[in-house]
Amino acid sequence: MEAFSKQHKAKVAIILLRDRRHFIYLLQKLFSDYMEFTTYSFEEGICTYINCDLALVPSNTVLERVRRYLLPGTPVIVIRRTLSRFGWEVLQKIPAQEKVLVVNTYHEMSLQLISTIYELGMYRLKLIPFDNDHPEKIDLSDIHYAITSNERGYIPKEIEHVCEIGTRPLDLTTLLDILSKLNLVNDKTMAILRENEADIMPLSAGFVNIFNHFQQRQQDLATLLELTGDGILVCDLQGYVTNYNRPASEIFKSKNVILANCPLSQLIGKEAAAALLAEMTKHKIIYLSGQPYEIIWRRNEQGGMLSLRKTSRTDMDKMDHAAPQRGLRAKYNFRDICGESRLLQHAVRLAARAAKTDSDILIEGESGTGKELFVQSIHNASARRRGPFVAFNCATLSSSLLESELFGYEDGAFTGARAHGRKGLFEMANHGTIFLDEISEIPMTMQAKLLRVIQEREFIRVGGTTPIPVDLRVVAATNQNLFELVKEKKFRMDLYFRLNVFDLRLPPLRERTGDIPILVRQFLAEHGIQTDMPQETMHYLQAYTWPGNIRELKNCVEYMWYLGEGYAPENLPIHIRQYFAKNQDEIPYSVPVEANNSADTALDETDHAILQAASDANGTSRRKILKILSDNGQSLSESTVRMRLTKLAAFGMVTVERGRRGTHLTPRGRKHLDEWH
Repeated sequence: MEAFSKQHKAKVAIILLRDRRHFIYLLQKLFSDYMEFTTYSFEEGICTYINCDLALVPSNTVLERVRRYLLPGTPVIVIRRTLSRFGWEVLQKIPAQEKVLVVNTYHEMSLQLISTIYELGMYRLKLIPFDNDHPEKIDLSDIHYAITSNERGYIPKEIEHVCEIGTRPLDLTTLLDILSKLNLVNDKTMAILRENEADIMPLSAGFVNIFNHFQQRQQDLATLLELTGDGILVCDLQGYVTNYNRPASEIFKSKNVILANCPLSQLIGKEAAAALLAEMTKHKIIYLSGQPYEIIWRRNEQGGMLSLRKTSRTDMDKMDHAAPQRGLRAKYNFRDICGESRLLQHAVRLAARAAKTDSDILIEGESGTGKELFVQSIHNASARRRGPFVAFNCATLSSSLLESELFGYEDGAFTGARAHGRKGLFEMANHGTIFLDEISEIPMTMQAKLLRVIQEREFIRVGGTTPIPVDLRVVAATNQNLFELVKEKKFRMDLYFRLNVFDLRLPPLRERTGDIPILVRQFLAEHGIQTDMPQETMHYLQAYTWPGNIRELKNCVEYMWYLGEGYAPENLPIHIRQYFAKNQDEIPYSVPVEANNSADTALDETDHAILQAASDANGTSRRKILKILSDNGQSLSESTVRMRLTKLAAFGMVTVERGRRGTHLTPRGRKHLDEWH
């Protein structure tokens, strides 16, 4: 997540069951310099996607309902509320052992308030939750007291004593969780919490002690950092600056940024930052504002520390002479894999397990699905992460050149060979990982030699006679169906099964369209763009088939960025617009969100047929809907049904979730279908 500041505020959405804004004002009072708050309630109705950096909900009931309105990947916090010191004193004045009716906006919130009171250690009262939906079920004959938090209107008239405990503040754990999710934990926000700590009854006294200890350690660390003349940046595991000293402020003064919570990539460049975060230690020279700096990076379990010192040309020459061979490293990790779909997360979990072994791996996936990203992540998660990472595309060379490239050659092996010979890629990858991309393109004559290397872990250079042993892992990748090539006698069966110890299949983008908003957001952020993609354009992106997968999506976003005319559907690349021009039935529907938008006029016969097909009380799937439509003589593509369901969901007629029975008619959809009949 990006770093937020007073200049660039985080967008926080607060979603409630009913339109109550009491604690929202408290949040605005605390963090209005850093956050912009927008409120939503199901009582008023939510008829559009909620685009935010963080969503806050008051209960699990709201959590389950709100997910369909949030963009994929949006973090959500179920807030914990406590009592103010004033509210606590009000409770203390109620006679012991008295029956007390606890009243809130709805039953679950009343139960939460009771839980909070007990958690704070008050057991002297007999607390009874008020059921707003069935008030007649409660016997009020011996209840004389009621407590509420700004909800007097729900209290039965028979109650004699109404005790108002005032607005319930958020607990310190929730406040710190909010700051942490938004990368806003810094000296200034911690000071805000300390200023307001005295007015809040803490749900956990132990947490308050930890919080105070953390504050003291932060002060001690700040003192230590100022004792050195080098610039020092302390970063968390995601590469965001958590602490820094005065010399570091001077070094980055020209960038005009706030160092607290600033991503390291914004300070030293994206590639340099990624390289550092992937290493345990690093010592090198970088240029900042035209000046060379010697940097030393040390990583630990909490993140790492980067020291910077201005250096001279002489020092640079010495370091370059001592530097190891470059280019033989992997820079990506599993955290760089972007997406939350079930298929992708399954592939990530399998790859992470494979990384812990030393077995060879075969990765199958269409072009542009991120095969090398997975391979580099596997290498960096394996026991070989400190060894070299060598990547090679097998389709780039002919058979004769391929052999010398992979195995190397001896002096005089052929005309034009280097004196003293040359190492091959297998030799360069010793003690590390070699990645053979497009393995299906290796000629049959080379496949036998490759099989021997994989089986025996030794090879002979071209023109040589001595076997050279190697200790490495082989990861191969292909965009072909390798088993079909085996059946067609175009790929050796023994080589296939030798490589295929771990078979990892990467899903194409069209099978995980829910990840498209996440990927688009990342691609825009890489260009420093905070603009959100219009929902109508996002519908087009999710309806397109993406034969080039993630690579094509990235090119599409970059095309629109370079074009500079906005992100409306008419600015999509021409080949995508031509696709929808030829496939009119797959054009996504753009549903207006005005309050007077009528489903009666917006839904057509096809929509009603889909509603009828989805009317199973136990839920149904898109495939079953397609079969029912086909049996009734209506032939629609799966993508058309998907987009129609998106339209119906926008009107509140259906809910669409994952799984074989993920599509359900809502009460509104069932009522509309009955009226239409």
